[in-house]
Amino acid sequence: MYRILVADDEALEREGMRWIIDQMVDQPTEVIEAGNGRDALQQASIHKPHIIFMDIRMPGMDGLAALRAIRQLLPQAKFVLVTAYEYFDYAQEAVRLGAKDYIVKPANRQEIAALVKRLIAEIELEQEAARSQQAKEQRLQELLPLVKAELALRLISAAANEQELLAIADSLQLELEGLCAVVVALPQGEQHRQLLEQQVQQLLQQQASIHGYDRYISSPFVHEHIVLFLTAREADRDKPEALLQHARSVSSELLERCKQTIPEQEVQIGIGNKHEGVAGARRSYFEAVFASTTAVDSSHVCLFQDIEHLSPQPLLSSKAEHYAYVQQAIKLIQQEREQQTFSMIDAALSYIARNYQRELLLEEVAEHVHLNPYYFSKVFKQQTGQTFIDYITRIRIEKAKQWMGNKEMSLKEICYLVGYNDPNYFSRVFKKVTGMTPSAYRSQQ
Repeated sequence: MYRILVADDEALEREGMRWIIDQMVDQPTEVIEAGNGRDALQQASIHKPHIIFMDIRMPGMDGLAALRAIRQLLPQAKFVLVTAYEYFDYAQEAVRLGAKDYIVKPANRQEIAALVKRLIAEIELEQEAARSQQAKEQRLQELLPLVKAELALRLISAAANEQELLAIADSLQLELEGLCAVVVALPQGEQHRQLLEQQVQQLLQQQASIHGYDRYISSPFVHEHIVLFLTAREADRDKPEALLQHARSVSSELLERCKQTIPEQEVQIGIGNKHEGVAGARRSYFEAVFASTTAVDSSHVCLFQDIEHLSPQPLLSSKAEHYAYVQQAIKLIQQEREQQTFSMIDAALSYIARNYQRELLLEEVAEHVHLNPYYFSKVFKQQTGQTFIDYITRIRIEKAKQWMGNKEMSLKEICYLVGYNDPNYFSRVFKKVTGMTPSAYRSQQ
């Protein structure tokens, strides 16, 4: 139901507008009347109209003053100024203030009906765009934890490509500078892994709400532990102690939550030092893993810097991967990532096979397998040996060749059947791939 406010001090004018809208506009509408500017403002605040016809010359608050006031209240409303010819300059001023159009009295009924229909069509387009944007934002929010998990796992992987990691971080609007790792270990905790993941995610959402921005990247449960990466606030970039103190606070809170939900399990938490960049993140992870295996007090939260200071020798050399626990964790993570990659590519290829006959974008397929488009594009080419576009093209041309064996089908029909909308373009692509035109290819069969 589209609500239309008609503001005019002449009752006959209002009644005429109501009749035109009721009789000549097909869409469902409700007409609200106002006899002056103040009444228009009051009715607008109550009914929230989609379209407002505003007479310029009214007693008390005139049309322009009412337009300014209602515009503040309803910025999305469509305003149409109604004016006599001698007030044409006022109508031009109203358009500058945001009115969509103006009509000059006396306007014919076809003009008014056409204007209402056009404005309703604009409203419908805007509503559809808003719904589409909302759905897109919702999908992005749903994908955000998956992308963060991807980033966290790749930060601790020996095979991580720094440029790819920076691209993923950029898509999340995260800086990979000033990171420290927190490892939450749950020995023999397979049966409780889901509870632990839930507690971690709930705590991070609460912390993001408290601090007003998201400073956290978390991995799924892998090899008896979860890794979190905490990023420093811009104001604390040069204060490593501030980040470590925050990490200790988050760890203590998480430990208390775990004691309440899984009291029979002892959760060990290790915190690495603050380091810079991708290599620094991985270094901090090694430190956090080592700290999580070293219980130094009853709190079960251990900072690597605390045990590092107790040892006369460096606890972790540049060959930190020699530590069996870290080495095993990374090996298992790489195996899991490889398996996930194979599964993801299989799912993508299956989706392409089902949908190649219509327009298919890389972003759509990437979303289907829950991956960042940039990362998906790189992995797709690594696994298939072809770019996404080249792969789609090859599938379509191979299918076209098969259909050409059916002499009852025209080349134009085959063109549409394999996903091309332009027969000329299809012919050019076919020749580029096969070296001959579709007609020549068919003649040789």
